[in-house]
Amino acid sequence: MYGNKFDNLSKMDKLLKHSLPKMDRKEIENLNRPTKKIEEVIKTLPANKSPGPDGFMGEFFQTFKKELTRILLKLFQKLQKEKRLPSLFYEVSIILIPKPEKDTTKKENYRPISLTNIDAKI
Repeated sequence: MYGNKFDNLSKMDKLLKHSLPKMDRKEIENLNRPTKKIEEVIKTLPANKSPGPDGFMGEFFQTFKKELTRILLKLFQKLQKEKRLPSLFYEVSIILIPKPEKDTTKKENYRPISLTNIDAKI
């Protein structure tokens, strides 16, 4: 039950001597670049703008930035690999806004705006 823990030292030495590839400073700095970029974008999102079809506002992304950054990174890496966007990125909510000081009973006195999901904007 309590064997000699030093019996496998030669095997451990062999493993430790094995030359593993090393990263240079530039590669190490680039490891966190994508997550930092996503965090920067989330930080600059307007908090209280109208949400897209999914209902999430910028405030949600800012509140849960730490949790969402890794999820978004995985999503964006998958999108880059597949070279296509999911259909949800193309969905919008179209809202009609009345033009100021115009007769609201006439359709030409409205302008449409498209509200997209925040994750598609990131």
